Amino acid sequence: MDSPPKNERRATAALWLAGVTTLIYTLSRFLPVSPQFHNSTLDNSWMQALHMAFEQHLQFGRDIVFTYGPWGFLCGGYSPPTFAISMVLWTLLSLMFWWAGWRMAGHLSNCRLVGWVWLIGFTAIAGMPVEQSIDVRLTAWSMLLLWLHFFVEDRPFTPVQAGLAGSLGLLSLTKFTGFVETAIVVALIAADNVFRQRRIPWLALLFVASILFFWTAAGQNPGSLGPFLHNSWRVTSGYTEAMSLDEYGELLDVICFLSAAGLLIALTGYVAWKQHRYFGILPLAGLSVVIFLAFKQGYVRYDASHIVRAELMFLVIALAGVAAAWPVLKREKSWTGAAGLFLLTGSLAFSCSAFTILHPREGLVAQGARTFGFRSLLAPIAVLCHPGSPRKDYEIYYQEIRNEFPVPPLTGDVDVYPWNQVALLAHGLSYRPRPVFQSYSAYTPELAELNAAFLRDNRAASNILFETQGGDDRFASLDDGRSWPELLARYDITDTTGPFVILKRSAQPREFHLKLISDLPIHFDEPVMLPAANHDLVWAELEINQSVLGSLCSIFYKPPVLQLAVSLRVGHRPPFRLVPGMARSGFLLSPLTQYNGTFVRLASADGGGDLADLEVTSLTISAATPSGSTRCYQSPMRLRLYQLEYVRPGWKALPAGPAP
Repeated sequence: MDSPPKNERRATAALWLAGVTTLIYTLSRFLPVSPQFHNSTLDNSWMQALHMAFEQHLQFGRDIVFTYGPWGFLCGGYSPPTFAISMVLWTLLSLMFWWAGWRMAGHLSNCRLVGWVWLIGFTAIAGMPVEQSIDVRLTAWSMLLLWLHFFVEDRPFTPVQAGLAGSLGLLSLTKFTGFVETAIVVALIAADNVFRQRRIPWLALLFVASILFFWTAAGQNPGSLGPFLHNSWRVTSGYTEAMSLDEYGELLDVICFLSAAGLLIALTGYVAWKQHRYFGILPLAGLSVVIFLAFKQGYVRYDASHIVRAELMFLVIALAGVAAAWPVLKREKSWTGAAGLFLLTGSLAFSCSAFTILHPREGLVAQGARTFGFRSLLAPIAVLCHPGSPRKDYEIYYQEIRNEFPVPPLTGDVDVYPWNQVALLAHGLSYRPRPVFQSYSAYTPELAELNAAFLRDNRAASNILFETQGGDDRFASLDDGRSWPELLARYDITDTTGPFVILKRSAQPREFHLKLISDLPIHFDEPVMLPAANHDLVWAELEINQSVLGSLCSIFYKPPVLQLAVSLRVGHRPPFRLVPGMARSGFLLSPLTQYNGTFVRLASADGGGDLADLEVTSLTISAATPSGSTRCYQSPMRLRLYQLEYVRPGWKALPAGPAP
């Protein structure tokens, strides 16, 4: 029998070499081979809390309300009980990603080297670590499914598309924004199945079945899925108004991003028209939605990690889009191919410049190059040979947390305000979280009431670790503001010597009442004098509603940040960040409570009589604009002031720890 020709054997060997090397690289990028602990205690806190929630089968949407789902622990962090599960699932997901990427690379070019380079680059960007973020990976998976269906395979149901739809059912339950993105992409494919191909939308049915399967596999009750979707939407919809940040130079970045997005949409629209005519609107709509979500990711909260995340997401979108469209672009008019190459070059340059903001000492190319080292490529094998290595890093980190945040021995379950769950978990305490378990995420009156109602229930934790702090320069009592009266009435302070104020649930709850003092209209940038409070606790509710213009700004970009400036008996304070949804919920306005010691004294038997210097005498609401006003919110606003009265505990104020 004759042996295959020499050229054929070489081609086969090259094919196998390309397949094996890209598969090994994909596994090295996606497998969680080492704990991802970052400098931010806040991010580590919610990530470790997600591991705990999965271990204890807490019900998402009821017990846990957050922007992540029951499989959110797959995004990062480490916990011994979930490590094996993460490794198995990410191995299967990596195989699926490689399969779909290999199919896309073959569509891009018949030259294996070109396809190999594209797949390595696409995988490198999708697997680039950016804080504890899975957004770039989710975008890569969604784009693979969208482009494979419309431009590569163009069939109603194929094995690789089925595998992507099934894996996206799992990934959609990691983060809610990923669920929204994937659901829209799958819905557009289903519309194409029904109206153009005249077929049953099997991919959509498989996606729904996959969600239900992985929902129950995570220990979730079927009845919790509805509350999960509803409450996750509440958190997500309040994000723009509550968490936006503005910085100098933002406008230029926005213009660059939108210009690149416009070029990609134009090229995709051209190819979609060539292949599908009027039905080309479907992939174009999917692309536009994914780009829009990436834009919101990066430019609502304009800080280093979010900018880099958005730029990497767009680079993944551009890589997938040009790969899908290239066979059409290169045989059409010369300008289309040149435009595609220009788009990729510009997107890469833009992403590299953004990446240096987050990693000034090591750019995107340099960090990507490090992933080709033997240590990085063989990391999955090293973990299998030394399975105790990740746990050792985990224990070292937890010891550092215990040293930084000492906690006395406690009996019973524990919650922590406003966040810092990692300190609680590091001490091995029995964690009993409230629904919106990080206070800064209780953006709206409805979310704030979930937490306040939880405190009124017998399920609330026996102990609470309490800190007084407001992120983003917020007025500290805004975060979970509606819960503060419940904490004062239902818990006693037992220790104040450490970084936390330790609260113990009272055997008998005390009553509290809100007595209306005044109800008046106020305008932007106009000081409002407060009635003399005689050292009493003053509760405020601010009715601040968006105008039609403000609603449109929130949908497509972001409205201006609002600020609350207060004057005290001893002088003025710099303006604080004001979140309208939290202000509508109500919060303690006076005395100004920004530190643990102040909270301890106002909760004492004399009601904080020694806090007269922190009594608020006037307030001013303004927008972070040159005029101090904005048309994004209705004016006049409504201010209601109450006297917060509650039965005082029978103990004197304990000495508080040092103010931060």
